[in-house]
Amino acid sequence: MAHPLRIAGAALALAFFYLGLALRPFDALLAMPIAEDGWYALTVARNVADGNGITIDGTVWTNGFQPLFTALQVLCFWLVPTPESELRLFYGLAWLVHCAGALLVASLARDAVRDRTSGALAAPLAALLYLAAIKNFNDFYTGLETGLQLALYALVWRLYANDWRARPALMGLALGALVLARIDAAVFVAVFCAAEFLRGSPSWAVRFRTCFVAGALAVLVSGPWWLYNTLLFGHPMPSSGFAQQDAVFDVERIWTALWALRVVAMPWLFAGAHEALWTDLARVAALVGVGALVWRTRGLVRPSPLLRFAGLLLLCYAGLVVYYTRTFFADWFYIRYFAPLSLIAFVYLPALLAARLPRAGAAIGIAAALGAAVLLAGAWQSLGLFGASAHHRQAALVAEHVPPEDVVAAGQSGTLGFLRDRVVNVDGKVNPEALKWRGRIPDYLDARGIRWFVDSDWYVEINLGLDPAAVGWQLVAENGDFYLYRRVGR
Repeated sequence: MAHPLRIAGAALALAFFYLGLALRPFDALLAMPIAEDGWYALTVARNVADGNGITIDGTVWTNGFQPLFTALQVLCFWLVPTPESELRLFYGLAWLVHCAGALLVASLARDAVRDRTSGALAAPLAALLYLAAIKNFNDFYTGLETGLQLALYALVWRLYANDWRARPALMGLALGALVLARIDAAVFVAVFCAAEFLRGSPSWAVRFRTCFVAGALAVLVSGPWWLYNTLLFGHPMPSSGFAQQDAVFDVERIWTALWALRVVAMPWLFAGAHEALWTDLARVAALVGVGALVWRTRGLVRPSPLLRFAGLLLLCYAGLVVYYTRTFFADWFYIRYFAPLSLIAFVYLPALLAARLPRAGAAIGIAAALGAAVLLAGAWQSLGLFGASAHHRQAALVAEHVPPEDVVAAGQSGTLGFLRDRVVNVDGKVNPEALKWRGRIPDYLDARGIRWFVDSDWYVEINLGLDPAAVGWQLVAENGDFYLYRRVGR
């Protein structure tokens, strides 16, 4: 089964199985894997396509999204006329990005080993393992930018390995696109330019010229987004970043960050909503096995420039891991924030397996692909490791009790805002105005004349307080973990 063509055929079959996500019944399209925050980006894209501006609700301008993937989503809403066809086209877009990343990773894995025969197997095996990674399914079809971000990091890696100094302008364009995919990549651009400038050869003048061209073009390409944020909102960081900031030392965040690093290092072993101690122990055991494989095959891996780029990626994310752990309270997003580190596993694990354990590597790839196929089959029925989205209960609660012409507020407003007009976000992710009222949300709602609030108990507590009735909010109904309140006395 280790024949490269058979592995390539399995990768191709799995790729087309993923395309089936776009063909599901409409109710399933509205379910997982699109995430709550993914609906924010999709709603912004729809408003832009409809001519309402860069808004979340048609009126309030927003910068709480990553621009490049959202801009591509705008095309999905602009090209087709109905919500069903829009979502099908979105899944097609996510599928293209997923496949592009698989092809780029395959080319990198091929070049990562010295032996040409091993490289011929490493390429399709890398594509298969990239497509089969459970965590990728959780990241790449959520409506968010993670899949595009990984594909662009892989593209930059490919350009780097092909003597990027001969084409610094092309590298600058790719780096700029990477920043637009996710703005924390600006840290990588800085690390990249500094490290390449300090690297031994060629001359100082050549190093300065090439790094300046690449860095300047990256700034030029991403500059409109920085200007948009600064001129309209007063700061280059989007409101989604400010909404999740809480700079404290928190041991629980550190443990979550360490768990997230284990997940991104072994993205094939991930249980989503069913993560438990046994899944993490299995992951640790697998990582120990990979460590032993690395030790045995260290002489079979081609050293630079592929390894040098991996070192730059590790250096960049060493800083970003510390930054996010120290300043962002939303630790459940760490596995997505740290996702680009998975690229090292996607390139080097198949390369090592092809070089040392080709038959075992092929068996691992097929087993992973079968697991991914089971998840995809479950997605047709909105089932699987990732659970069902609870936020449709929130939307059902509003549809049953709130008149369509009334405005309703929520902290978690992504799904609700996509399915219904007249929704106001109050956690600040996509509504910078709400950030100015943080700690005084009842006053903000009164100032806006908003009489309805719906969310889970934690969001009710942080927005309306421990006793909502004390500030004039009466519980009207509940559905699962969601509670609907109405303002009384006004």
